[in-house]
Amino acid sequence: MKLVHSKKIAIIVAIFAMVLAACAAPTAQAPAAGGDGAAAGGSEENFNADPAVLMKTMGVSDASGVDDVVLAAMYRAGLPVSDEMAALALQCWREKECDTGTGGPITVALADGFGENLWREVTHMEMVLQALTYPEIGRIIYTTAMFDTQQAIADIRGLIAQDVDIIVGFPDAGDALIPVVREATEAGVIYVTHSYGVLGDGSDYFSSISEDVCLLGQEFARILNEEVGTGKVAFLGGTPGNPLSAYWQSCEEPALGSGIELVGRADTFWTREGSFDAMSGFLSAHPDLAGVSYEAAGSFMGGLSAYEAAGLPVDLVLTLRTDETVLFCEWVDMGQPENFKIYFGSGGNYQSRIALTAAMMHLNGYDVPSSIVIPPYMQEVNPSHCYRDLPDDASISSMVPHDVVRAMYP
Repeated sequence: MKLVHSKKIAIIVAIFAMVLAACAAPTAQAPAAGGDGAAAGGSEENFNADPAVLMKTMGVSDASGVDDVVLAAMYRAGLPVSDEMAALALQCWREKECDTGTGGPITVALADGFGENLWREVTHMEMVLQALTYPEIGRIIYTTAMFDTQQAIADIRGLIAQDVDIIVGFPDAGDALIPVVREATEAGVIYVTHSYGVLGDGSDYFSSISEDVCLLGQEFARILNEEVGTGKVAFLGGTPGNPLSAYWQSCEEPALGSGIELVGRADTFWTREGSFDAMSGFLSAHPDLAGVSYEAAGSFMGGLSAYEAAGLPVDLVLTLRTDETVLFCEWVDMGQPENFKIYFGSGGNYQSRIALTAAMMHLNGYDVPSSIVIPPYMQEVNPSHCYRDLPDDASISSMVPHDVVRAMYP
């Protein structure tokens, strides 16, 4: 059984010995190993993230209060993607395993609990592009368990057997993965979750990247209190009993003002069909519904269909967690109605980048916290949020270049 410390030392020695390829990532040669700097021969991070990147990804241009790991990840996310890098990224993304060509000693993997939708696929590409900015990374692997818990466990065990150094995880199977994640940690693997994939108390793995989901619910309430004031609202969630929906809803409800009446909750499975059914039920009982809080922007296209089927105007304040462009383009096509207000957070595809950078910073000698929480920053929709050159369900906050997305979905 390998220890984390000994494996890390071995990697640092290998990095120090390697000659960085001429096509190396655009980061400076790092200083010698130390508690607050990069390991000898490893990548030194730049924390001067472009404000335009911070605005695109998280809706904030002021870097104050943003964790240094996030800033380092966003700096790399904003680096130019050459034609050669894009071609290699597409190869890695399609083949699920690739050699980066740098000769770097580090192997990284994204272990996805379910990768078969556009959001997960773009999140995978985000991680691949981030990995290609590190010359130390010589191999990239991807697995998807397709919502099969036993397969997810087998995938992680397989990655341990392949002697991977870093696993970025989206642990859909939840706490059932704790024993195998503990095995990975004990084997010296740096396991980092992303997108609210917190397991247990967090003690069995290196770090997690998560949104402040409670604050998201409170932000939803703040907007409804300001924009609705007095009226009826409803909550839409995803799959029955999922913790994400339950958490933000539990924080939103007590923050609603006295003039707001919560008329009910409904599951949608995060699909358009589910959104249509849920909103049809609400509009039948409450045609004067004034506000809705929900996670998935793209799925709410079904909600708009429910208004059409009911013969009702869309007189609504809608608060959303994600930012699929199809809904925003529909709002533009509707004539940007003043009585249909949309507020949204971020799709969060880029969180896989932050998870990878957190692990790489740890390897390179930086002090990385055991939990990195990203606060929500809500924006009101405007015409610039409609991207007609992207697939309908693409998130506008993604840092995957549009030409790469189009190449992913020709």
